[in-house]
Amino acid sequence: MPTLPTEEKRRRIEAKGRIREFVFGIQDGLISTVGLMAGMQAAGSSRFVILMAGSAAVLSGAFSMAAGAYLSSKAEKEIFDHELEKEARFVEREPYLAQEGLLESLHREGLAREASYRIVKLLHEQKSVFIATFQEKVLGLGSADVSNPVKAAVVMAFSFIVGGVIPLAPFVVLPLGTALIVAVALAGAVLFGVGLFKGRLAGQSPWRAGMEFLAIALVAAGIGYAVGQIIEYFAGAPLPAV
Repeated sequence: MPTLPTEEKRRRIEAKGRIREFVFGIQDGLISTVGLMAGMQAAGSSRFVILMAGSAAVLSGAFSMAAGAYLSSKAEKEIFDHELEKEARFVEREPYLAQEGLLESLHREGLAREASYRIVKLLHEQKSVFIATFQEKVLGLGSADVSNPVKAAVVMAFSFIVGGVIPLAPFVVLPLGTALIVAVALAGAVLFGVGLFKGRLAGQSPWRAGMEFLAIALVAAGIGYAVGQIIEYFAGAPLPAV
């Protein structure tokens, strides 16, 4: 049986919903790994130590981010499903109030009141359709599955690993000083590319979206670096006499 165009669109929307985990994972993997590499190199660590620590950080970070994505998405889905069930019971318990709510919602969207009344009356004859329409139009609870916990965890882990491996790779073959410069350049290029990708999906100017994504990520990294320098400065200062 051929797939209906509406089903294809729905699957495409659900797939695009994973952009949240993809962006979060790859951005965190890039910035955290570059920061770790820079700190270890500044401390005079050897190539072997840098690669081992970087690999361990990428793997542990991927598992941690995947667990966080799974638990947060699971909580969101459970709350969402609970709201759907609660409103379905409301429709069963207060059918006239539910009909009035749907009628008012359709009327606010531009339908004449008479037409809205006929549509509500027709929908009410098919309970499951009425409940789904009520949940979507009155409460704004759609049915697109954008909070799948397993998919969220897989996408988050994969994107974090990709984001971590990219700046780690130069340290395998290049001199340490050059490797850090290349790692920073690669991280910036990938961040810009992710912004381009997001811009295309959102129907925005890809170049503007790319620059916006890169700028925000760099500001975040800069703030993190500055905080680290301040802490290091005060941690290295002598303690005041008591």
